[in-house]
This record gives sequence, structure tokens and C-alpha cells, in this order.
Amino acid sequence: MKKKVVILFGLILFLGVFLTGCATSPFPKTTETGVVVQIIARGRPMENVPVGVRVVNNTSDFIADVTVKLVSVDGNADLSPFTIWKSNRELSLKDVSKTSTIESGKDVTFAFYLTSYSYLDSKAYPLAAEVTYKDSNGKINTIQKNSVLDLVAPNGFYKVMRDVIDFLKKITFNYALAIIVLTFIIKLLTHPLTKVQFKSTAGMQEISPEIKKIQETYKGNPQKANQEVMRLYKEHNVNMFGGCLPSLVQLPLLFILFGALNNYAPFNTSKFLWLNNLNTPDPYYILPILVFASMFLQSKTSQLPGQTMDQNTKMIMYFLPVIFAVWAIRWAPSILIYWITLSLVTIGEQYIILRGIKKTFEKPKSIQKEDKGTK
Repeated sequence: MKKKVVILFGLILFLGVFLTGCATSPFPKTTETGVVVQIIARGRPMENVPVGVRVVNNTSDFIADVTVKLVSVDGNADLSPFTIWKSNRELSLKDVSKTSTIESGKDVTFAFYLTSYSYLDSKAYPLAAEVTYKDSNGKINTIQKNSVLDLVAPNGFYKVMRDVIDFLKKITFNYALAIIVLTFIIKLLTHPLTKVQFKSTAGMQEISPEIKKIQETYKGNPQKANQEVMRLYKEHNVNMFGGCLPSLVQLPLLFILFGALNNYAPFNTSKFLWLNNLNTPDPYYILPILVFASMFLQSKTSQLPGQTMDQNTKMIMYFLPVIFAVWAIRWAPSILIYWITLSLVTIGEQYIILRGIKKTFEKPKSIQKEDKGTK
């Protein structure tokens, strides 16, 4: 059990890095003297492309009243073929930092978002920015910095999933409702795998006492013990990989869905209930709370008939929803709507599957053997 807990928490850590990204700075270290300006801009069409402008103070004194302005993209002062989103095209130091100065040896990053609402050509678009600041003597200085906005080709898997979402949006007239409908469709398609997973886990639980007896009987003969265990699996029609294989099969789908739902430009203007859009984290933290509640209920209703919950399992059941709820504070509502809907639908699905398994467990052994013999 301890090994399983370690593996599970390793998977959680991997998902945490994948879903939230690493916290390391994308800007390279610089040894230039004076005030140094660095720009990084990279993204995909039909997404909000982050533009990071870092101002590094490599002088011997502070600088103040720093402002950064996006001057042009592709030579166009109106920033076309992009539009600005979630910020002004000009930011001051006070907009991004609690301090009014950048001390010697320190730096501050200014974040902008440029959006494309069509599938633009994947290429490098010339980008120009202007940085102004006052040195310690009160003199105003201006730095013109040229760089590129690197627009890479869209991910094919994300694009297919987004095309499905766009199609459902035409039917539901709302992107949030389209995501909910998509969740139901995906759950319907993956239901056979979930059913196999629960049945396999229940089968493993049923024969676990016999497996322990075999292991005790053949303590000094591991090869014989393995043969007997395999015979037991075959006799009871139990797949030893059936409990985890369906989850592994569905994992790539989870990654594709996350990528498709995250940072999709049309979500910028899609309202739903109290949400102004589906790309900005919920300001009232209602969705993270619902993530916790739905995941907790899902864990509570996933227990097999006759299954006793040990301390490690209880710890995971209570701890896992808390971890995801904390991560969810920074996630886009588009992802959280999918996650909450999936948990709620899974609760109903588990109830139906477990009710059938419970009836099987309640059958007399002789009838269960007859049922297996007729399959």
C-alpha cells in the first residue's frame, strides 16, 4: 500500500507540473551593463499569446517611473493582426509591482497578452516595444527594443477537440454549455472502460484472500506461487491489469482536453452565470470550492461493496480534493467546468456500476459460478 501511495503522489506531482507549469524564469541571464530590456513572445494561433518584457537594472543605482509600451506588431501600430487582451498596451511599474523603483541588480517583468481570433500563419512577427524610466538623477531615458512574436503551428489534437467544442457551441449557443455536453459525450464513450475497471477491481478484491493463502503456502517457491495466482486469475476471469489499464488509456485524452480547453481565444468573450469569461480564474473562488466538493463526493461513492478503507486510502480521499482545489484557484473556468461536470457525472456512473456489482456480490457462490460458466 505504501508503494501505491508513493506512485499516486508521484502522479499528482507530475500532473501539477503539467497543469500549472514550472515556475522558473524563461528569460536568459544577462551580463550586459546599464538597463537591459528582454522580450519573449511565443504562442499558437487562436490563443492568448503571452508577451513578457523584462527590465533588468544592471546600473549602480535605482531606476524609477518605469513604463513599457507595445509599439507595433508586424509594423502595425494598431498591433494587427493581433488584439490586446486582459491588459493595456502600456503598463507602468506600479501596475505590475508593489514598488515604485527597480533597485540595482534587480529586475521586473511586464506581462502583456496578444490574441488572434483566427488561424494566422505560423511565423515570426516583428514586435517593437518602448521602455522609459528615470535614473537616480531624475533624467528620463527611453529604450527602443525590437524582437519577434514567434507564432508556432497549432497542436493538431487540440484543434480537433476545439472544432468539436465549436460545433457544440452552435447547438448550445454557449461555450460553457458546449463543454458540459462534451463531458457527457466523453463519459458515455469511456463508460465501457470504467465498467471494466470497477469489475476488475471488484474481482481482485474477491479473490485477494485466496491469493494470500497461495502466497503463504508457497512462501519458499515464488515461481509456483505465481503460477497458482495466474491460474486463480484465469479461473475467476480476472484481468490483473484491468484495474489500472483503463485509466492509463484515458490519460492522453485528459492531456488533450486540458490543452484544448486552456487559453482558447474565443473563451475571452464567452460569459457564463457569474463568470465574465472562461479564461480568467473565478474571482469568487466558487468553482475551486465546487472542485473540492465534487471530487470528495466522487471519492466517497467509489468504494466497492464490502471494501474496508485503510488509513492511507482515507488520507488520499481527503487530501487529493484539497490539492486540486488549491491548484484550481489559478485554473481557467473552462477547465474547471469540465472537471466539476466530470466528477458529478462519474458519481452517477459509479452508483449504477456499483449497484450491479453489489447484486453480484450478494448472489450465492453457486449462482455466481453458474453465471461465469455461461459466459
